[in-house]
Amino acid sequence: MANEEVHKVIEMINDVRIGMFTTHGKDGLLSRPLTVMDVEEDGDMWFFSPADSEIVREVKTHGEVNVAFAGNKKWVSVSGRGTVVYEVEKKRELWNSMVETFAPEGPDSLATVLLHVESDSAEYWENPGGAATLVASWIKQKVTGKGAAPGDSNTVEL
Repeated sequence: MANEEVHKVIEMINDVRIGMFTTHGKDGLLSRPLTVMDVEEDGDMWFFSPADSEIVREVKTHGEVNVAFAGNKKWVSVSGRGTVVYEVEKKRELWNSMVETFAPEGPDSLATVLLHVESDSAEYWENPGGAATLVASWIKQKVTGKGAAPGDSNTVEL
């Protein structure tokens, strides 16, 4: 069962692709949109970032991170430990034309690094019926007084 749940989390991340990457900044939590480049079988994730960015400094200072992905009918929130990776071979492996748009100096440059998230756990929610199912569930809860159960949710250890 656990492998099915992990696979579900990976599929959801790959479907949405852009996550709000949250770090600990000097004034509190900060979130920024980043595109996931790869999600491994265990849920670990890879992102590109400018080497001189605040997000890189924050990951180096306090590695605890969260990345949240939200789509039309689903969301997933992944907690883990972030590290900064300078490995050129890994950058080459994950490099694509989209990355080149934001980092024209190429994967061999020290100006671009990878952020690796060693994922610990993920919480997801999925509602295949979309907004109509949410409204129906809300109405049912109001009429019957029984708790609403719109969709499927779970917490998964990665």
